Amino acid sequence: IVSPEERAQLLEQCPKSLIDEIGNGSSVLRKYDIVTAFTIEPHLADFPKAPNRDVRRPIKGIMTTCGYVLPDPTVPNRLSIWFTGGRIEPNDDEHDEREWKRLFNRDLPQRNLGERVRLLAASLLMGAEAPTSMNDDGTMNFTFTRSLGGHGVAYVDVIYLDDTLRIVRGHRGTLFAFVRVPGGD
Repeated sequence: IVSPEERAQLLEQCPKSLIDEIGNGSSVLRKYDIVTAFTIEPHLADFPKAPNRDVRRPIKGIMTTCGYVLPDPTVPNRLSIWFTGGRIEPNDDEHDEREWKRLFNRDLPQRNLGERVRLLAASLLMGAEAPTSMNDDGTMNFTFTRSLGGHGVAYVDVIYLDDTLRIVRGHRGTLFAFVRVPGGD
């Protein structure tokens, strides 16, 4: 459940259509953070222009996409989702962190016209703000100045729920199984 301070902060980013629903406290607002582990693999000689051409060894990282959920007012067991941003970071391995910083803590790469157009579209359409700097621990934050999602746009239907496991079907039909992290809220 979201604290009053977080609720007030979310209202600043919230679509106008939801300000009353969230602001008056009639719905239980919850955090909805999704953590995904990934690996950046070294490039293959067959693809000399690949974006990972400077990767020397596999680097493991973690991406956390941050958002909020509210019960859908019209569909039982449905949670509507709004994404507000997130962060990417190296995992806890010191070799991964060192290589991560070598790759990502350089000057911003020169982008071709197609990449610049995609970044502009993401900024204009979604309010996406790409990371512009790296924290000392290697973490890079990204934000959506306009929350993405909402009732009927992004949602999950809860299929099974207990104290440690949640199984949901996403709005595109994908099944997800979430396990509560020990010691997490």
